[in-house]
Amino acid sequence: MQAPHPTKEALINAVLELLSAEHLNEITSEEVLHKSGISKGSLYHHFEDFSDLLETAEVRRFSLVVDATIAWLTDSLRETEKDKFLEQLESFNEVTFGNEYKKQRLIRVKAVAHAGLTDRMKERLNLEQERLTGAIADMCQEMQFRGWMSTKYQPKTLAVFFQAYTTGLIINDYVDHPAEESDWLLLLSAILKDVILATN
Repeated sequence: MQAPHPTKEALINAVLELLSAEHLNEITSEEVLHKSGISKGSLYHHFEDFSDLLETAEVRRFSLVVDATIAWLTDSLRETEKDKFLEQLESFNEVTFGNEYKKQRLIRVKAVAHAGLTDRMKERLNLEQERLTGAIADMCQEMQFRGWMSTKYQPKTLAVFFQAYTTGLIINDYVDHPAEESDWLLLLSAILKDVILATN
């Protein structure tokens, strides 16, 4: 795999840094050039236009959220006992209900909404989401092979479900009276134990 061009990476990283404090539509090319120390000519050598750079950075940020989950699941799969893996999965579910994942859910939903507005962004997000879903599906397949997960469901369906229930919690993030964490975790634990992780 070819290493990313350092100039291109510097521009993307500058946008990512600015995104920690600004909305995507507030970032200007002047800010990015100043922060990265890259010339305007170099920007347009690596990207079709400024929106191209912004979309690239947005997809990168989207991926970082899911890649962190994949890394966690990969580490958890090093467990040799199903019960210990389930304990780790339940701990992870507690974390995903917290405030840190509230921000990550918003990042994902904003990127998906943006993909509905431009064909270029849709194509980019499609390629990246296929990669991410595929990686999680591979792990589901490994768990099925070990006998830790039901084989009634296709690995890709399970991968989509895992992403859907973490991202879908966004409907609970911006209401005055959200669902209680303990009740949500109880329901999720039952679904995992009785449906997804139930052996055939």
